[in-house]
Amino acid sequence: MTYQAAISGSTAKITVTTTANSTTLRVANAASLGDQLTALATDPSTAPVDQTPDYMVYPTDSGVRVTSGPGHVDIPWRWVMPIASQLNA
Repeated sequence: MTYQAAISGSTAKITVTTTANSTTLRVANAASLGDQLTALATDPSTAPVDQTPDYMVYPTDSGVRVTSGPGHVDIPWRWVMPIASQLNA
């Protein structure tokens, strides 16, 4: 399983690829998403991000969940910083 992210304007795309398929979550108005993921990964006291109606980000036992519209993606802790770096590039 691999994770990739990119941002174009203020829309982020997070793609999860497995051997069988690929899924992409589009996140609107996400210009700060990379910084928010970094904060959640490096400071346990960081509050969950609520940018409703565009997206929410919050920690789970195994990583971080990003929800946007009707979909979500769970990012394992080992992928949070690489995703944040890709969004901040």
